[in-house]
Amino acid sequence: MLSSQENKECLGMRVVHYEAECPANVLELVGRLFPAYQVDGGRVYLAGCRWEDRPFFCFRREQEGRAEEIWTNDHFQPLSPQQLHQLALHPAHRIPAPPPYAPAGVANILQQAQQWAEALFVPNGYLGETEIAAVWCRFVEGKLRFTIGSASADLSFSGWASSLTPPPFLCPSTGRATFHLAATDDGRILDASAVGRCELTGRRLPVDELVRCSWTGKVVDKSLIYFCSISGQPILRTELRPCTVCQQKVSPAFLQQAVCSACRALHPVCKADPRMARILAEYPTLDRWYRWQLAETRAVYIAVASGLWKKLLLVVDKETLELRHLATGHRLQTHWRPVEPRQYCFALRE
Repeated sequence: MLSSQENKECLGMRVVHYEAECPANVLELVGRLFPAYQVDGGRVYLAGCRWEDRPFFCFRREQEGRAEEIWTNDHFQPLSPQQLHQLALHPAHRIPAPPPYAPAGVANILQQAQQWAEALFVPNGYLGETEIAAVWCRFVEGKLRFTIGSASADLSFSGWASSLTPPPFLCPSTGRATFHLAATDDGRILDASAVGRCELTGRRLPVDELVRCSWTGKVVDKSLIYFCSISGQPILRTELRPCTVCQQKVSPAFLQQAVCSACRALHPVCKADPRMARILAEYPTLDRWYRWQLAETRAVYIAVASGLWKKLLLVVDKETLELRHLATGHRLQTHWRPVEPRQYCFALRE
């Protein structure tokens, strides 16, 4: 039997360098990445790039006419067949020395490879020649920058240059992955399908900031929208019309002869009604009125009190019970006289 030291002397250790096929320069790299993106009204360019050649090791030996290969990464962890396929280490071409982007301390890494081969083969009694193939694969990381006008957005990428594919851009508005980008007028770069145009102002905005007006059918900036007090449906503020009774601005769809559907639906109610009880608890001076009519919308109560000759109209916020409108009238007349807000206290006591 040969000693362990004699085995090491018999074992030939040759480190041979190979380079996996991959983009050789920045032009080849961007030629693989840039065509994947469509940037409406803008462009994509490389905002930074760094590469480093990292070795994968293939330990080859022949024994009894049979070749054996063991693949590892630079930390000498075995690679699975799937990893080998993903890394695209084949084909590779021979190079005389480590490539120019090899990491610092490459001599130490190669020495560790030899030690690993000795630990793998010598104890098993293998006395033949072992070739250590250092297959260098380029790892690249960088940043793509998309610019549309004065707006810009960055997208980081990293991976093995031999198998690098363009990463999708994640839309900050929808979270969707996309390769088609567009910009809003306020400088946000988004998935192109998430950008729409206000039919009133022409401004380009995220689609979740656009609303369809229930009256005109136009898709518009939601800042131009109000929600109808009666239906709760979105409507352009400019399309709202005031009810001549309660003065609430509503969609024209709910007006007849300038009176809203809520005011047309006023019906008698007793003071014990929970809605009336809330109003009377907030405004106790109203308890002197005996005859009441009530209607409500999504936002307000509309209450009418009637006396022998006088009548009183209140529009009360359903949530806060704040008076939104107050008017007085005569039982034999249909029109109302609005009360100035500073006169509310006096009118409620009359």
